[in-house]
Amino acid sequence: MKQQGSSALMMVVMVLLMGAGTLHFSRLLLEQGMSTVVDDRQRIAAFWQAQSALVWAEHLTWPQSVGWVCQQDTTAGWQSCLRHVKDQRFLLQGRGVNSELQLWRWVSWQQGKISRLPHGWIDYCPLSQGCEPDAQ
Repeated sequence: MKQQGSSALMMVVMVLLMGAGTLHFSRLLLEQGMSTVVDDRQRIAAFWQAQSALVWAEHLTWPQSVGWVCQQDTTAGWQSCLRHVKDQRFLLQGRGVNSELQLWRWVSWQQGKISRLPHGWIDYCPLSQGCEPDAQ
């Protein structure tokens, strides 16, 4: 009789150990998932800040210049930069606060105002050199 009781106790201990192991690995997976959610949330926020910077730039007055001209919104913190590329094509760059993510758009410039060019959305800098406004 003693042996049957101890085997039942061993089974209970084994079930408890397997349950503890399952809970431990579930917690690790949850932590990893939460880290991914935080990273995704930061990327999404950076994207919308850069997008907002592009839209905000359309309402500004821009001087005509050879190199990059940048303007920064002090309240929101985003930055928009404009560069004349050729003919009536200008490149507009938008970036959020403390973000490496940049969005680009081809625009035209007339008397200080810019307007979007059709199909002008691009997600990379099309220039072979001089893509960083801060480098100048």
